[in-house]
Amino acid sequence: MPAATATCSGARPPRNSGDTSPGTGTGSPTGCCAPAATPPRIVRPPARPPPCSGSAAVSGKPLTVRRAGRWIGSLIAVAGLAFVLRELLRSWDDVRSSLSGATPVPLVAAVLVGAGGMLLVGLGWRRCLAVLGVRRSVVDTLYRYYVGQLGKYVPGGIWPVVGRGEMARRGGVPGAAAYASTVLSMVVTYLAALLTAVVALLLDVVDAGTTAGDWWLVLLVLPVGVLGLHPRVVNGVLRLGRRVSGRKLDVPVPRWPESVVLVLWHVPAWVAIGMSTWLVAVSLAPVAPDPRNLVFAAVVSWFVGFVVVGSPGGIGVREAVFVALAASLSSAGVAAAVALTVRVLFIVVDVVSAAVVGGVVRGRA
Repeated sequence: MPAATATCSGARPPRNSGDTSPGTGTGSPTGCCAPAATPPRIVRPPARPPPCSGSAAVSGKPLTVRRAGRWIGSLIAVAGLAFVLRELLRSWDDVRSSLSGATPVPLVAAVLVGAGGMLLVGLGWRRCLAVLGVRRSVVDTLYRYYVGQLGKYVPGGIWPVVGRGEMARRGGVPGAAAYASTVLSMVVTYLAALLTAVVALLLDVVDAGTTAGDWWLVLLVLPVGVLGLHPRVVNGVLRLGRRVSGRKLDVPVPRWPESVVLVLWHVPAWVAIGMSTWLVAVSLAPVAPDPRNLVFAAVVSWFVGFVVVGSPGGIGVREAVFVALAASLSSAGVAAAVALTVRVLFIVVDVVSAAVVGGVVRGRA
């Protein structure tokens, strides 16, 4: 009678694989009495919900305000470009007649100097962002500046702010800092314009007996605006805004010396804008005009055009103010031709700059 084979209680017999002797078979690594190996337990992570679709038709849900807001800056830029093209087409016959006898070299120089002035304004916005604690590269800042500022050609005074602010938000800037930096940039930019105009007027930009004295009331905005940059005033405005809107409005307030430095930073930009206007006048006018007078006239006209919010980009208002102040030009007709040519020049600078910087950004992507 064959001897009974002792087995461990609950042990599993070895698998039928070549050698099934105890200790050497594949059923147990240590012998028949070793417990069977328990396979490791696989823990699966909980299933994640599917990502939201970018199309409202696929998801079946309406676009949220935040998702729609991502495209506001681009939509404003497109609308601004449409208004720009309309203005160019409407003014082209007058501009062409003005340019028929123009001297080309000063006109090309005017384009380059004007582009330099707008570049300085864009770099000034980057400094405003830095003061509020946001660091961005030069190329990224200029891209969002040039595209966002096309909103100034859309009727309504808020679109330059919304356009640039939303472009900054799309670039990762927090919403409060995006809009605060845009507002700060516009305030210090036009206070610098008034400072430039004051200096030009003190340099006897307009002869005695002209209407220059009437514009001192406009220039009185300068000290009021500089005082308005004081942190106590800004904090008071923010408290009022929180009370009215019911929002936190957590915006860092720059120190007063920082704000004053920002104003001074933008003065060279306005000198360049004024000199660009003077170069256009040199190209068109039969008699060389006084550069101090045209810097004063150009800068004040830009400021008044900015204040009159009902005029997109100050169209019409800027030209009327310039004609009234450009006393060193030979006639009002020449002044009107210069103003209209300068208008088209800066429209071209805005559009071409946005296209060039946009191409650089797409090339890096």
